[in-house]
Amino acid sequence: MNIGLTGTIGCGKSTAGRLLGERGIERIDCDEIVRELLVSDSQVLREIVDAFGTSVFAADGSLNRKALGAIVFADRSRLAVLEEILHPRVSDRWQGRIRGEPDRHHVVEIPLLFEKNLQKWFDFTICVACDRRTQLERLGRRGMTAEEADQRIAAQLPLSRKIDLADCVLLNSGTLPFLSDQIDWLTQTRNLT
Repeated sequence: MNIGLTGTIGCGKSTAGRLLGERGIERIDCDEIVRELLVSDSQVLREIVDAFGTSVFAADGSLNRKALGAIVFADRSRLAVLEEILHPRVSDRWQGRIRGEPDRHHVVEIPLLFEKNLQKWFDFTICVACDRRTQLERLGRRGMTAEEADQRIAAQLPLSRKIDLADCVLLNSGTLPFLSDQIDWLTQTRNLT
């Protein structure tokens, strides 16, 4: 079974993905794929220079993700340009991993699962949800200002819509054991273990 895992930023997709991985499901983290591309894919970096200039790079030549984020989350058209560079490559990687391991269960963490209409690739979709206060507190602990957090949240489909579209919703405003109990229930009822 292939599972698409989503939720808006700060809701706990990575935590849920990690917990599913601990239960033997092959975890594919699209945010991690993006990080790899932004560090090691020379073609991606060339396209970013062409689209955004050299001001988004540090003196040592590495990409300054904070500077790039400030540009793209302040202007949706610039975000679309970055997505055009990254998303086809990210999709190729997670789809390739699934094809390469056809006998395994996979969970693919995709922040823009529904925005990019990728749900058709999955047998089952999960949305991780939490209340807004918890979400903002988590993003604050990551070093985001309230304005940065609001920009990133606004760049995604509203959480209420993701909840409506998902096959299953995991509630993550409580404790880690509460989330873990939900994942245990899910893996048992879906015969994933």
